[in-house]
Amino acid sequence: MLVEQRYQKILDLMQEDGSVRVSRLKQEMDVSSETIRRDLENMEAQGLIRRTRGGAFLNVDKKSDQESSAYTPFGTRDQEKPENKEQIAEYALHFIQEGQSIALDSGTTAFALAKAIKKHFHSLTVVTNSWAIINELSDAEGITVIATGGVFNREEKAFISDMAGMIFSKLSINTFFLTTCGISVDKGITYQRMNEIIVQEKMMEASADTIIIADSSKLGVNSLVKMCDVDKISMIITDSEASAEQIEPFVKAGIRVEQA
Repeated sequence: MLVEQRYQKILDLMQEDGSVRVSRLKQEMDVSSETIRRDLENMEAQGLIRRTRGGAFLNVDKKSDQESSAYTPFGTRDQEKPENKEQIAEYALHFIQEGQSIALDSGTTAFALAKAIKKHFHSLTVVTNSWAIINELSDAEGITVIATGGVFNREEKAFISDMAGMIFSKLSINTFFLTTCGISVDKGITYQRMNEIIVQEKMMEASADTIIIADSSKLGVNSLVKMCDVDKISMIITDSEASAEQIEPFVKAGIRVEQA
């Protein structure tokens, strides 16, 4: 079991009653006490849990975030706010030029952007961990698709794990279009599950610019797992429904916000 899979398993077990014993973790994951100790130390350092003698319990603040951000599979999310996502995707095209290389993650707004790219571009390289995007662009003439590979997650229709990140040390990407479960000035860019951020972090490291593409329901929202602070991105593209109150904190923090 990969480290990010163990982290997610620990968090899932904690949802039952808010805590878990080391003895149960050893039994459930068939690993040593030393491995469990190291995992819990790392998770505590990230603010996800609080360790105690013989076990650990979920950080109260994080528990609240996770309860309000229960995981929704890709297929379900793809049916939500389709007009908003199409609006954002069409606007994002203004920040792509023929001949460039871009990275798209496994989010549904990234999938909408891939559909728009297919209609408007004829010379582009797209790096992605999304099986849905790979299929969408597989017959797009002039568009080179680089798949990250890795462990396939059926719910997300995407490749995850550190294996998927190995390719990025060899790539230089112009722009990474990053989707998210939530973004706020105080908590940064956040996701529902630990394994969602593995590939995104590598995509960001390999890219000259990172642009958030997120509908207005994600602005000012905090999910469970933090990826990074907002100062790591160059811009946010959102839909026309975003209110001035949602946008103002980002502008005050020096983050450029564009509304489609």
